[in-house]
This record gives sequence, structure tokens and C-alpha cells, in this order.
Amino acid sequence: MTEKKTSIRKKVASLAAKVSLVSVLVIGVIMISGLFILRENTVRISGELGEVAAGDSQKALEERMIDRLVTLAENMAALSDATLLTIQNSTEMIAQAAGEIIQNPGQYPPNPVPPPNAKNAGLMAAQFQRAQGTNLTTISEEAARMGNIQNLLMNIIRNNININTTINYIGSELGYLIVVDDASDRKTEFFDPRDRPWYKLAVANNKLSWTDIYTDAYGRGLSITCAKPYYDNAGRVAGVAGVGTLLNHLTEIVVGTKAGETGYSFILNELGQIIISESLKEDEHGNVLREDLLNGSNGQLASVAREMTSRKNGIERVIMNGREYFIAYAALEILPWSLATVIEVNEAIAPALESRERIISMKNIALRDINLIIITVIVLFVIIITMICLFIGYSSQKFASNLTMPITVLQEGVQRIANGNLEHNIDIRTGDEIETLGLSVNKMAVDLRDYIANLQKVTAEKERIGAELNVARDIQASMLPCIFPPFPDRPEFDIYAIMQPAKEVGGDFYDFFLIDNNTLAVVIADVSGKGVPAALFMVIAKTLIKNNAQNGKSPKEVFETVNKLLCENNETGMFVTVFMGYLDIPSGRFTYVNAGHNPPLFLTAREKANGARFDWLQTKPGLMLAFLKTAVYSQNEIMLNPGDELLLYTDGITEAMNNEKLLFGEERLLETANSYPDLPLKEFTVSFKREIDEFAQGEEQADDITMLSLRYRGQVVPGTYGEAALK
Repeated sequence: MTEKKTSIRKKVASLAAKVSLVSVLVIGVIMISGLFILRENTVRISGELGEVAAGDSQKALEERMIDRLVTLAENMAALSDATLLTIQNSTEMIAQAAGEIIQNPGQYPPNPVPPPNAKNAGLMAAQFQRAQGTNLTTISEEAARMGNIQNLLMNIIRNNININTTINYIGSELGYLIVVDDASDRKTEFFDPRDRPWYKLAVANNKLSWTDIYTDAYGRGLSITCAKPYYDNAGRVAGVAGVGTLLNHLTEIVVGTKAGETGYSFILNELGQIIISESLKEDEHGNVLREDLLNGSNGQLASVAREMTSRKNGIERVIMNGREYFIAYAALEILPWSLATVIEVNEAIAPALESRERIISMKNIALRDINLIIITVIVLFVIIITMICLFIGYSSQKFASNLTMPITVLQEGVQRIANGNLEHNIDIRTGDEIETLGLSVNKMAVDLRDYIANLQKVTAEKERIGAELNVARDIQASMLPCIFPPFPDRPEFDIYAIMQPAKEVGGDFYDFFLIDNNTLAVVIADVSGKGVPAALFMVIAKTLIKNNAQNGKSPKEVFETVNKLLCENNETGMFVTVFMGYLDIPSGRFTYVNAGHNPPLFLTAREKANGARFDWLQTKPGLMLAFLKTAVYSQNEIMLNPGDELLLYTDGITEAMNNEKLLFGEERLLETANSYPDLPLKEFTVSFKREIDEFAQGEEQADDITMLSLRYRGQVVPGTYGEAALK
């Protein structure tokens, strides 16, 4: 054993010494050789650079300025296009929304827009105007439904970074106008949009069109309007959507961007006239005076103007007022305009001589510093080599001894433990990885003993936890309404629900209860996460929602109160999506709020008789509960007629996955719901669940699955439709 230790020590010491010495020598030779090569290359390259700089610095500066000006012109043109594209997209959006309202009036409840009110001066507000002599009876119904577009008009302005420069409106063929701007105090009740140039232009072109630049009627500056027709179901023009905007933001882009002290920019229209620059003037009538470059006296400028009006990009040298200038130009995409940026040539080449002298001076300083570095490195290298040789001789012997002895002790200890002596303790104190390895082997032996001793205890504990989870599942199931029909003495409606958790306990829940004799509340929810944490959060959320609802609060008030309570001390960051509705049993009015939940499916009895199918209930989801303490929720209403049906569900259905990793999905959800239109609710729900199970093909359920079906029968009177719905 002693001979083996000595042999390993000698081998390690010899190898360490050889590798260290050879490495140091090779690195030293390479480093010093590299320094001399670097010096020679620096002298050569610096000389060549000085010669090239003397002849080419001016050319380089000119080329760089040309590239900079071209890039600047193209970037400014792109930025201007982005501003115009935003206006154009807004116009498209408004026209599409207006056409949707005109073509589907039954889907939009009346939402009248008030006339101009001087109290709204300076505030963005929606206003209604009509042509003098129009018959209010004729236009009132369409105008009231078209009032649903005012939120879109307002939101487009709010999302515009230049909110005070935009005016959104729609003008109808019936002679009324709905507009959103901040000039309520400057308007009268009567205004005929059909007489406006933007209206006539869009109708004549029958497509999206841009007006020419004009002075704003309220004295706010230059303006331009983008307009597009919208159509009725017969394809006739029903009106025109328009977005008018002041050119302040575009002017800031053009005037505020300069390439130097002598630089400036301008925009040229398709006629070769300057329409935006820092020097535009107006005549005594307020008309903008436009300089005509295309027909001006400067031939070079006229040539540049021809290139610009031909939609080309480029750069030219031009003499203006006895001085030479660069003019870079780039065409806009949205409108037939072109943007130009200008700088004096003398300003571009002024740094040329200064750059040449700076390069020569930097070359001399660099050469001097390199010589000093080379001398210093050589001296230091000789000193370091001497010290390294002495250190390697000693440290290699010490290293070999320290390395091999602990390895031998470790090998003997591991052999004893491997032979079954789990009580043996390896004692190595080297302060490095070998000591850590020895401690790990000791710990492994202790852990192995503990594992054997605790195996039976862990098995028993798992069985106990499994039994407790089964009890928790039964408790959770008992908290949900499970007796159907739940209200046998209330024939005005029918209701059925199921909930199948993905684990022993889940985070989904449903609920329904009578708030009073005339009001039925229905709830469906999905808590984030699964298992025990989600189940506990579910119990809290369900209890708070029901308690607050039975205290007489509206769905909106219930959600806002429960949201604040759940946000308090919510250190786990859990949240819950909820859909809740109140059914006024006598009238069929259904008031509902959506807190981030999947929109329910809705089917009307009248439409079903005409072959209609389930479709999504129109609802704007708010924030989920327990997510933001200051969240505010919006409340919506629909009227249910006898035979109308609602299907509430959680995303465990749409996200159910089969063994091919395909999701059940929303399209299949609609198709399945429409496959059983005439079944009683229980058979409908059971058949729906069977379709999900068959789709999953035995794949493990990934999320809780919950469904709640509600069918409204109305007041059941013998011989009425409501009586038929009971069958």
C-alpha cells in the first residue's frame, strides 16, 4: 500500500511540474511574439491610415452625411406614415362598426347620444347633430342604435397619444351626425354631414379617401380628414365614417427633426407644393400659402421636386441662395406626399481637417505607449518565470501528497460501507471536495439507514392522506347544490349542473339560490390552480358571493365587495374567474357580470324555432376576483323569453385534451351544444359530458369540468308557450 501511495505521488508531482512549466513558457513566447507583431502592424497600419485620412476624410464625411440624411428622411417618412396609418386604421374600424350596427340592429339596444352642450367645452364628449328639417321620428330609431358607436369613437381618441388633435365621427344618409371632440360649445343642434366635402368625397370614390389639407373651422390649425363609406344589408351606402386630425403632430415630426445647425425638413404634396414646414404662412383670408417648387425659378429644386412627386427616394446636391446643400427625400406610403431633409454641404465637411490631425496625433501616442508596454511586459515576464519555477517545485510535491492520501482513506471507507457496514464513519479533513465527498458518503450511509427505518412510516402516512382527501372530496361535493330539480314548486325555470374535479378536490364551483321569491341567482367560477389550495379558496369565494348576494346587493356590487375581501391578505396570489347572473323570474330580465370568465352560450326559443343555434352571450369580461383590489365591474342585461336557454361552463371543457394532444376547443363546444337542442336539461348536460369523455379517449383529466344549464319557462299559464316548455 505504501509503494502504491508513493508511486501516485511521484506521478502527480512530475506531471504537475511539467505541465505548469511548459504552459508558462509557451504562453510567454506567444505573448512576447504577439506584442512585437502588434507593434510592427501598428506602425504600418498607422502610417497607411494617416495617408488615407489625408485624402479620403472629406469623402468619408460626405458619404456618412449622405447615408445619415437618407436614413433620416426614410425614418421620418416612415414615422409620418405611422401617424397617418393610425388615422386610416381608426377610420376602417369606425366604418366597420357602423356597418355592423346598421346591418344587425336587433343586437344593439338604443343608446342615444345627447346634442352639443356648452358645459362640455374643452372636454372630449360625444354629440348628436342633425340636418335642419329632418324628421326626428324617421331617424330616431337608427340614430339611437347608432349611439352604441360612441364608446368606440371615444376609446380611439383616448388611445391616441395626441388626444386633443383628433375628431371622430359618422355621418348618416338620413342626415344626422355623431361626433366626438372637445368643441361642444362651438356647435349648434343642426348640421348636415351630407354637405361636407369629406362625405361627398368618400361617397363619390366609394372607398376610403383622404381630403386635401385645409384650415380647421375652429381655428386650431391645419387639418386633414380620412373618410370611408359604410353600407346597409343591401349594399347601399348608409353613411360615412371619418377621422379628422390636426397636423400638429406631423408638423412636430417634420419641423422638430434637424440634421445640423443649418438643417431643416419639409413635406411636398403630389403637385410639388410645400404643405408642411417651419416657414408656412397664411394670406389675409386664412388660406395657407404653398411654395411651388415644381414650377419655381430654381431649376435644380424643380428637378428634385419632379423626383419627389414621382414617388422616388434619393439625395441630390442643390445650389440655393448661393450655397450648396444636400437634399435627401423619401416618399410616404399612405398619401402621395414626399418628405425632404436639407443640410448645408459646408457643415457636413467642416470636421474633415480636424479628423485628419486627430488621427495622426493618436497614431504617435499609440506607438509610444506600445513600446513602453512591450518593455514592461518583458521585464515582468522574466521575474515571474523565475518565481514560478521555484514555486512549482515545492507545490507539486505538496499537492501530490495532499491529493493521494485522502483518496486512499476514502476508498477504504467506501469499501466497508459497500460491504454492509452502515455504521462506519469516514474521517477526512482536507478542506476541499474530497472532504465534502467523504461527508457525503457518511450522510449517504445515515440516510440509507433512516430510509429503511422510515419506509413503512411513509407508506402508512400516504394511505392516511389519501383517506383524508377522499373525505375532503365528499365534503366539497356536499357544499354544491346536488338535488335536482332544486325548486320543484317553481315551474318558471329549470336548472341542472355538474362538477367533476381533476384531482380529489378542485377549484371549480357552481351555485344557484333564490335571493327572494322573484329573483334567482346563478354562479359559475374557476379558481386558479388545483387541489387543496384551490378547494380552500373556492369555499371562501363561494361563501362570500352567496352571503353578499343574499344581502340584497346587485351582481356588480357583489363582485366589487367580494373582490376587495379576497384581495386582503392574499399572499398566495390566487384568483378566481366568475360569471354571475340574477334572473328576475316574473319578467325574464337577466342581469349579469363577468369577472374574467368564459362567456356563456345562449339560445333563444324563437330563434331555435327558425333553425337558430347556440351562440356566445355578448359580455365584456372584467378582471378576475382577487387580482386587483380597485377593480370596477360592469353590469349587463338581456331579456329571456320562455324557452330561452343559457349554458355556463368552465375552461376545463374547452381545454380537455385527448391522447393526440388536441383540445376540445370552442368550436367543438358550440357543435356539441347544438347537437342536443330539444333534450331536457339533465339529459342535455349528461349527453354533453359524455361527448367530452368520448373525445378524451381515456386521457387523464387536466382540469376541473363544470357545467350549469338554465332554461327559462316564464309564467306558466295553461294553453301558453310556457306550458309547452314544461314538456
